[in-house]
Amino acid sequence: MGISVSKKVGNAVVRNRMRRLVKEIVRHHEAEIAGNLDIVFIVRKGALSKDYAELEKSVLHVLRKAKLLKALRK
Repeated sequence: MGISVSKKVGNAVVRNRMRRLVKEIVRHHEAEIAGNLDIVFIVRKGALSKDYAELEKSVLHVLRKAKLLKALRK
């Protein structure tokens, strides 16, 4: 898994916080994510205004849309 956070998002502290949040969301839901995949998350400026619950909802939505959650794969 890769997480890309542009310098446009903020300084190093802000970028690392966003990186840690996305990592934690994926870690928390790793049992639901289909295995043997390389995934790259690109964090945009809009993610700054979201709290953990909203960010988690967004990440899960993206994974569902890409059919990367085990429940949706057939």
